[in-house]
Amino acid sequence: MKRPRPAVGRAVAACATVAALLAGCGVQETDVIEVGGPATLLAPDYKGQVLLFFVVGEGEEEHLTTVVRQVAADGVPPDDAEPVAGPKRISALFAGPQADERAAGLRTELPELKGRVEVETNSGTVTIDLPLAVRRLGKMAVRQVVCTAAYVEGGDGGAPVIIKGDDETLPPARC
Repeated sequence: MKRPRPAVGRAVAACATVAALLAGCGVQETDVIEVGGPATLLAPDYKGQVLLFFVVGEGEEEHLTTVVRQVAADGVPPDDAEPVAGPKRISALFAGPQADERAAGLRTELPELKGRVEVETNSGTVTIDLPLAVRRLGKMAVRQVVCTAAYVEGGDGGAPVIIKGDDETLPPARC
């Protein structure tokens, strides 16, 4: 007479359970679901450097990416360089990507800037006064300006930004 072996039965049941769990039990794969805004970046704390936002990708893959650019005078050690003023930062953005940045696929949606940029920081809000019609700027171009300006004057990227142009003032926006 053979006795039932409860330990063997439990082992077989445990193996079947583990196999079912590892197989996923028919759970379907899903696409990535994007939630929330972009990650907050830490602005370079180096004197003579700026954080600029340029466009990369096409269609649904189009997004902003950052470039840290040296704008201090050549030969000036970083410790001796002055912090880069807001107007110079925005002018560097409007100058567009440099040759090596373009070769890496970066581009700008901003038009050529003809005139002087003014930047004012007041109570945590950054106001950019541009010598052009801002109504014609596309969504990505506005985001380039807003995100670059949010880091002006040692900002952390969370500052509201107001863009003023020759034709109108856009509502405050955040990066």
